[in-house]
Amino acid sequence: MDPVAVIKTLWRYKVFVLPVLLLTAVAAVYMFSYAPRTYEARTTYAIVTPQVPTAEQIEKDPALGMLNTDNPYLRSADTSLVAQVAVTRLNDVATGDFLAAQGLSTDYKVERPSDAFLIDISGISDDKAQAISTAKALGERLEEDLRTIQTINGASDRYLFTALAVAPPEKATEQFSSRLRSVIVVVVAGLVLTLGAVSLARAVEAARNRERQSKKVSSKRAPRKNPDGNPTLVLPGQGLTVTNDALPPSEALAALRPHLHPQEDREPTTAPTAQPSNSR
Repeated sequence: MDPVAVIKTLWRYKVFVLPVLLLTAVAAVYMFSYAPRTYEARTTYAIVTPQVPTAEQIEKDPALGMLNTDNPYLRSADTSLVAQVAVTRLNDVATGDFLAAQGLSTDYKVERPSDAFLIDISGISDDKAQAISTAKALGERLEEDLRTIQTINGASDRYLFTALAVAPPEKATEQFSSRLRSVIVVVVAGLVLTLGAVSLARAVEAARNRERQSKKVSSKRAPRKNPDGNPTLVLPGQGLTVTNDALPPSEALAALRPHLHPQEDREPTTAPTAQPSNSR
């Protein structure tokens, strides 16, 4: 599509297009300035490996040998398994119900970055305080879930992975992407309305052209009138005009006969015949 042709088309139908573009611009500015804000509070937790007592420590303190060491995640070859399970539990539907019961936002994110023992938690809301409270509640939920999944066999606290808050959710930042999405929706709607305005303008122009052509054709077919209002019959090629008041129909035809059939009244001419000669 030629951009120049598009601009020419828009300018040609500017009466229809300009109001739509102006309305779209006003709506986009309004949405960017006054649309609902979205805030995000983030926190990061590190999963700390338990400090298992050595044989020397158990020998010095026999009480350590009496502790329950049955933590299933300590027996796993993949030490990041406990972090994966904790993230899965936080992303469960039950967590959303837990937040809703406390009057917090159910819009949140729980992700595990490339580092195996880090968990990122984000609370999202249209209110700063609620976003921070949501992130804190999710952090507490993480600590509870982490303890629950490890003490299934009654393991002692000495043999449990723990969650340590690396970056607590102290403030919430605005997400400009939400406002940009609203502006993009308004702009797309404005483009659709612009195309509709151009189609409407073309339809109106085509209707006007058809009306003009029909008027021209009707004006050519209509009989001409004399100043007194009587219709006039114009004979082509002769310049002879006959009106209703001129002659009766029979006399009018008789008057027109010489013009219509100029060859009828002429006497046929014959070539002179040669006289026979009596020459001997």
